[in-house]
Amino acid sequence: MTLIVHLSDTHFGTEVPAVVDALRNIVAARQPDLVIVSGDITQRARREEFQAAQQFFRSLPAPALLVIPGNHDIPLFDLLARGFFPYRNYCAALGRQSGTWFGDDVAVFGFNSTSPLRHTKGKLSPEHFRSMLKEAPAEPPQACIRIACVHQPLHTAWMQDAHERLINADSTAEQFSMHGFDIVLSGHVHVPYIATTRDSFPGLTRHFILSGAGTATSHRTRPGAPNSFNFIETRKDGEDMEVDITLCRFDEASGEFSANPAYRFRRARDGWKEVA
Repeated sequence: MTLIVHLSDTHFGTEVPAVVDALRNIVAARQPDLVIVSGDITQRARREEFQAAQQFFRSLPAPALLVIPGNHDIPLFDLLARGFFPYRNYCAALGRQSGTWFGDDVAVFGFNSTSPLRHTKGKLSPEHFRSMLKEAPAEPPQACIRIACVHQPLHTAWMQDAHERLINADSTAEQFSMHGFDIVLSGHVHVPYIATTRDSFPGLTRHFILSGAGTATSHRTRPGAPNSFNFIETRKDGEDMEVDITLCRFDEASGEFSANPAYRFRRARDGWKEVA
């Protein structure tokens, strides 16, 4: 079993201290194996914002951390930095712009979908898939749960956010399916979304889980979507693979994060299905 905390859109520089403390407390209570942060670590890619984020991530009681950049982690107003060293502050605080993590039953791949040539849009190329998968262990994909992390989503909960999907979302979903991914994590739109691809991409030959997280710590929430994050718990029983995803929302009245009932998924011959 592997327990993962999926955070996104922390937007340090706009963080709410009470929410930051509540998030640290609930993560400490669960003691996860890995924390994944799917981009927009900062609000304006400033050095002090990355330092605050780095300090917070180091305070979380997890043995491993995997972080990727979002569009906000590239300087917006400093055109010289955006053009010539867009990831300098990010890399100084957090290291690689993409990365991998391998556990007993999980393989995680963090993809950088951002570009200083684009403002908010994200894109993944087939070459990026190939270069990342070279880092994978030799065992076949069915031996573990293969998770991708990308900033912009393949699909959104709200129709008004559809323009924020990854460029070429249909063909990118096919790439994830073809390469045997089981879960694709995302953020960007500050609205959580947890489902399989069976409704959003019905033509895929192998379906996977979409798990989008809200904004974990920023005051830049949206109506009806408070600060939130997801717990992801994987289980392997012989050849059977299951995943529970629990959406945790911040409750202002209690000052704590509360957990919704978990979404449960099981791997079938044609991919993943939600089960009662």
